[in-house]
Amino acid sequence: MSDPFAALRDVAVPATYVFAVVVLALEALVMLAARIRFSNRSGLASIISGITSFAMLAVADRLWFAALAVFAWSHRLTDLGGGPLAWLATFVVYDLMFYVAHRAGHEVRLLWCFHGTHHTTDEMRLTSAVRGSVFDFVYLPWFFVWMPLCGVHPSMLLVVESFARMWGILTHVSPGLVGRLGWLEGLWTTPSAHRVHHGRELPYLDRNYSESLVLWDRLFRTYTPETIVPTYGLTVPIDAGSYAAIQFGPWRALWRDLRRARSWKARFRYLFDAPGWDEDGPDLRVRTVQRAALLAPSSREDR
Repeated sequence: MSDPFAALRDVAVPATYVFAVVVLALEALVMLAARIRFSNRSGLASIISGITSFAMLAVADRLWFAALAVFAWSHRLTDLGGGPLAWLATFVVYDLMFYVAHRAGHEVRLLWCFHGTHHTTDEMRLTSAVRGSVFDFVYLPWFFVWMPLCGVHPSMLLVVESFARMWGILTHVSPGLVGRLGWLEGLWTTPSAHRVHHGRELPYLDRNYSESLVLWDRLFRTYTPETIVPTYGLTVPIDAGSYAAIQFGPWRALWRDLRRARSWKARFRYLFDAPGWDEDGPDLRVRTVQRAALLAPSSREDR
C-alpha cells in the first residue's frame, strides 16, 4: 500500500514519546527550582504505569490494530485525500471520538476499570498525564480504528493522534506553573479546564472530557470552569503510589460486586451502568448524587 504520509508518521509517532520525556524532566526541574513540593513515590508509580500502558498499546497496535486500520482503509467508502480540509476533518473526528471514549470511560463501570487508573493520582503534574492502565490496549483503539473506513488514511490518523497526545500531556502541568489562560478558557482544553476534570469535588465530577476542543463539552453540556481549587484523586482515595493498587484495585472491586450479585441483571448493571450503582443501594452514581445535591434544601434557615 502506497503511503504518502509515511515519513511524517515515522517522525510524529516517536516524537510523542521524546516530547513526553523532555517535558516531564523540564517540569520536575522547574518545580524543584520553584520549591513546589511533589511526591517522588506517586510520580514513579505514574511513570511505571505510563511505560507499561504505552508499551502494551504499541504491541497491540503492531499485532492487531494497525492491520485492522489497513483493512478498513482497503475497504474505505471514500477517500478524504491529504489536503488541509482532510487534516482538519481528521482532527475534528478524532477529537470527537476522544470525547466519546473518555466519557464512556467515566460512565460505564467496566470501562472505568481501565480509565480509573488515570485518576488515582492525588497530585496534578505532567507525570499524572502518563498514568494509564496496562490494559488500555484492550478498549481504547476501538474508538478510532474505524476511521480509515471513512476515508482517513491510517498514517494521517496516527499523526493527528500524536500531536493531540502531546497537548493532552501538557494539560496536566502543575497548577503552580500555569494558571488560567484568559480568553482561551472555554474555547480550548486548557490546564485549568483539565484540572477540573481531575478534581474530586462534586461539581467537578464527570466534567470537561475534551482533549483539545471544548466544543464537545459545551455541546453535550459537560463543561465546568475552574472556580475553586480542586482536590485531586478518587472520591474514595487509594494508595496513589502503589502500582498494584492503581492498576488492579478497580478490577478487584468489580469482581467482588459481580460475585455477590443476586441476578444476571444485577451483574449486567455492575458491568455497564455508571460507577456507584449498587444492587443494595445507596445509589452513588455521579449524576444521581449531583441531582440530589441540587434538589437538597439550603442548610441555612430563611430569615
